[in-house]
Amino acid sequence: MASSNSIGDQLNDAIQNAISSNDFSTLPSTIERYTGIAAENIAKGLAQAQSGLQRAQQEYTKERLRIQQRQTMKTLYASANSIKAGGAMLAIIGSLLGISFIGAGAILLAMQAPLLSMPLLIPGIAGAALAGFGIKRFKLARAFEQYRDAIALRTFCTIDELAARTSSRPSSVVRNLKAMVRKGLFKQAALDDDETMIIMTHEAYQQYRQAQAEAQRRHARQAASQSARSVNANQQELTPEIKSLLSRGETYIAQIRASNDAIPGPEISQKIDQIEQTVRTIFQRAAEQPEVADDLDRLMDYYLPTTVKLLDAYRDFDSQPVQSQNVVKSKQEIEAALDTLNIAFQNLLDSIFRDMAWDVSSDITVLHAVLAQEGLVDGPLSAHSQPEQPGSQSGAQPELHLYPQQPGQPQRPGQS
Repeated sequence: MASSNSIGDQLNDAIQNAISSNDFSTLPSTIERYTGIAAENIAKGLAQAQSGLQRAQQEYTKERLRIQQRQTMKTLYASANSIKAGGAMLAIIGSLLGISFIGAGAILLAMQAPLLSMPLLIPGIAGAALAGFGIKRFKLARAFEQYRDAIALRTFCTIDELAARTSSRPSSVVRNLKAMVRKGLFKQAALDDDETMIIMTHEAYQQYRQAQAEAQRRHARQAASQSARSVNANQQELTPEIKSLLSRGETYIAQIRASNDAIPGPEISQKIDQIEQTVRTIFQRAAEQPEVADDLDRLMDYYLPTTVKLLDAYRDFDSQPVQSQNVVKSKQEIEAALDTLNIAFQNLLDSIFRDMAWDVSSDITVLHAVLAQEGLVDGPLSAHSQPEQPGSQSGAQPELHLYPQQPGQPQRPGQS
């Protein structure tokens, strides 16, 4: 490829020759040819420069990505070098102590000097225990490095995948992960509720909690819908007063659910979920047993209106753009009041079921008395508990009657 200086010299010589010979016929084509060569050289130079710039940009982008990945890894994982080194050192020291003292004790035992060997065996056993502890720490550090390499920058990883990658049992992986989290090797990680996966960041764990809360609310809504259909099927047999009470109850429950959907905090949502579930169960019992409605005056006139009022106030406080000290304090006081209301609702529900338990207990007592009279169970009037009549045959079995004896009724055959 001709240089720009060479092209310029050749073009200048061609012009001088044309002037000297007074022949300009070939000069335009010559100028065009050399100009094209120059343009081609310039285009190639620009292409090479652009290609070099692109390579530099790619290398810069890759380096930035590597730096960002290293920074992210530092926010997720701690270094296990100290644990590994400490474990190896403890294993070596413990092994040396164990072998030395236990070996010396064994020699003394072989020389029939047990009294001298016993003091040596104790530090030998301690050294063996120290070696075992060191090996355990070393293995934990190595397992951590395997888990770290398998998870890398992902926000979660299943326990089964880690078990497959390390040829371990899932229960061993879970036990190792818990120990690693306690030691701070995973800086942000936590296990899910079912211990089927590890969640690597605080943000991902918060999203998991929100998804769990939403699933619980969805399940509660499905149960409520099914319960509402059952209640509607039974309301044809209810009095207008009971129907009105149940309708008001559904209105309060809908308001509680709307507040729950509007309040994002997982802890407060759990409190509201519990209130909604308990109140819904109370009204289900009222639909099934209308006599329960007589005990719900306080619930309808005070507890539920107060609950809705507190939730509305919490929504207003929570929506404030600036969470001042007074706003935060008011929200905390409302949360404490909701805990108190939760206890009150649960106690009310417990009292309803306690009445049922008393009724069942009375029915069982009457049943036992009837069965005892009939001689079908042991009891004060059972034939098994009555003294043997004189003249009865030895070994004769008492006769059981399935019908109670009415006053003035003739005796059945076989009765004395």
